[in-house]
Amino acid sequence: MPTTTFGNDRPPLPPPMPNPKDQIQAILKDLPDAALQELLVALQGAPSTAATTQLNLGQAKGYQVTVQGGTAYIGDQLNVDAATLEAVLNKLITERQQPQVSGIPNNLPRSGTVEFVGRDTELTNLHTQLHQVDRIAITALRGMGGIGKTELALQYTLHHLGQGTYPGGICWLQAKEQNIGTEIVTFARTYLNLTPPDGLELPQQVAYLWQNWPTPGDVLVAIDDVSGPNDNAAYAAIKPYLPPQNSRFRVLLTTRLQLGASIQTVPIDVLSEEASLELLRSLVGAERIDQELDIAKALCEWLGYLPLGLELVGRFLARKPGWTLAKMQQQLDEKRLAARALCQAQTDMTATHESVAAAFELSWQDLTLAAQELAYRLSLYALAPIFWEWLEQCYEGTDPDELEDWLDEELVNRSLATVVSASGAPVELQLHQLIREFFRSKLELWAGAEVLKQGYCQAMVQVALQIPDTPTRDQILAVTAAIPHLVEAATTWQQWLDDESLEWPFTGLGRFYEGQGAYGQSEPWCQECLTITRDRLGDDHPAVATSMNNLAVLYGFQGRYGEAEPLFRDALALRQRLLGNDHPDVAYSMHNLANLYESQGRYGEAEPLYRDALALRQRLLGNDHPHVAQSMHNLANLYESQGRYGEAEPLYRDALALRQRLLGDDHPDVAHSMHNLAILYESQGRYGEAEPLHRDALALYQRLLGDNHHHVAKSLNNLASLYQSQGRYSEAEPLYSDALMLHQRLLGNEHPHVANNLWNLGALKFKQRRLEEAKSLLLEALHIYEAKLGPAHPNTQNLKKWVAIVRVAKFLGMGK
Repeated sequence: MPTTTFGNDRPPLPPPMPNPKDQIQAILKDLPDAALQELLVALQGAPSTAATTQLNLGQAKGYQVTVQGGTAYIGDQLNVDAATLEAVLNKLITERQQPQVSGIPNNLPRSGTVEFVGRDTELTNLHTQLHQVDRIAITALRGMGGIGKTELALQYTLHHLGQGTYPGGICWLQAKEQNIGTEIVTFARTYLNLTPPDGLELPQQVAYLWQNWPTPGDVLVAIDDVSGPNDNAAYAAIKPYLPPQNSRFRVLLTTRLQLGASIQTVPIDVLSEEASLELLRSLVGAERIDQELDIAKALCEWLGYLPLGLELVGRFLARKPGWTLAKMQQQLDEKRLAARALCQAQTDMTATHESVAAAFELSWQDLTLAAQELAYRLSLYALAPIFWEWLEQCYEGTDPDELEDWLDEELVNRSLATVVSASGAPVELQLHQLIREFFRSKLELWAGAEVLKQGYCQAMVQVALQIPDTPTRDQILAVTAAIPHLVEAATTWQQWLDDESLEWPFTGLGRFYEGQGAYGQSEPWCQECLTITRDRLGDDHPAVATSMNNLAVLYGFQGRYGEAEPLFRDALALRQRLLGNDHPDVAYSMHNLANLYESQGRYGEAEPLYRDALALRQRLLGNDHPHVAQSMHNLANLYESQGRYGEAEPLYRDALALRQRLLGDDHPDVAHSMHNLAILYESQGRYGEAEPLHRDALALYQRLLGDNHHHVAKSLNNLASLYQSQGRYSEAEPLYSDALMLHQRLLGNEHPHVANNLWNLGALKFKQRRLEEAKSLLLEALHIYEAKLGPAHPNTQNLKKWVAIVRVAKFLGMGK
């Protein structure tokens, strides 16, 4: 019977449930008045505005009387049957048992607006459409760039956060240049303490989160700047991540596009003249505006009544108390030519945006050279929150106060950048899309642009280097905020990556998703890495070998051995040709190819490669190196698979001791060594030594990787195998069953690891004399082995013997 290196997590059993009537009585006893009113509304539409309400069971009659100030108030009566009452209260019990999050979870950015004017009608229409119960609650704020869609959406969410309209939470997502699926997962982890199972593709992770959202009540999901090459593409990019179509979730979008009839639209027009004047008054002062009212009106019209242009001009005038509005208009007219140059590269801009560009040009020329350079740096980032500390690292030796002045006094106070982080939190900045494009247009004219782009790419390479082969939960969370900006380096600024580090942004992105089991998200980055390195560096370059190796590793995880093998072979041959036979990367390739052969049962081909890799690593790296420990561990695993326990044990022990000494006790590789040594002991019948190692490995995996990681799964699966070996079938069966279900969900129904689980579970059924169930499971496993590993694989051959034994047992009537 195989011992798989993968398995599943068995969810903890729920505590014994007390009598439902006792729970109902306890809840009614301490239910707050507001919650009781909600309960009464849920029970057949009782009015929640009554002074008091009498709840009658069945057809019992009665009235509740409240006396206030000498006046008696007779409340409504509500008759409900016991089944309805119990159903509603049981729902309330379930909601109460879900993990609670204090306050309303939200990640809303700060608003930089001084005064929000002229949008009362749109706010009302938006709320009405979001809460139309007879339609899907997806509403889009639609309008041109610079019209204030984002600010309107933000003002709506901030208002209703204060009102408590969405007690289940408000999740703010940014669609442009980001993967909103990753943003949703990050929100759930950070604000809800909810983590999806590892190994799921990203859409399935998000679906899990919607289904298991822990906070009760309505939830608002705001998705800012839904954009794309066309309407269909824009909607298709977000559709896999939208919440289920029910009344609990409301979805608010902002977009320039018409996304289709299935989405309700609130069109956003420019501000009215009066609202435009009011905005200028809030920024400049009423006296200055009213003194030149006719010119102010003409100025608003010239700016197209666009909030972005009005705010740029208003903040400029606020810093120029000696300027008349007439002078401002003259200056804007003179900047129109420069504005046209800025707009030429922006295919989606209208003539009105030329006015905004003119206002930007005026503000730009008012900046110091130092603030302009800071703006150049900001423009390199993706349209996602930018941590200020990232910028500070570029200015070592600069007075921090002076640096903050460039940001606050020159950029933020001119509405050229917005601080979106909460007060007291690490400072995060956000650029409006148009402002970023204006900054980038200026950057292309600056003599230092090349150096700045190269510096940005180098910084992102350092982020990628922080992502290890097997990232822990904490390591994934630490780099999540930087992922959109790493994507920007791999795409927009790709040509400014130097040859030596070209592959690293792609490798980092691949590891980020692969470490979460999101192989579908990892694969495009691994494939693109191979394509990019070949195109720029040619076929004969070490980076090409690395890219081939990384893609092959990913295919190996997915059980796609036929695709992985030629890549591993080519990577090894290329490294030997370029680097010679005495190089650590050659040892790494030999090790990986051996691992693939072992997975296919080709032990005779795997062993010499493992031995050569170990000897090469010891010669090049010395005996005290993690890669040496890795080679010892895998060679021991090969021996264990062949029943060569005496040769395997000292290697396992040495690998464990070396890893503990080099990596410390809290490292996934240490858990790997404990786990495999436990399997060896189990194979020798040394159950008393195996069980504590299994348990320690499991605890370490859970602490480092989370409860739903595939390494936790393999540990649980093999703990089940230990229980089975000891005849503890009732403890083993739920672990095997859960492992099977998880692997089918993560890897599909045709993966060798699924076959391993089917075999293990079938063997357990055979031990229990449940022969029909055993036969069905074993035949299903055999089908997978024959298709994926071939008829000559040892697992295939051994499983055929098991099937034959079960058939004989059934013929002899030895079970049911």
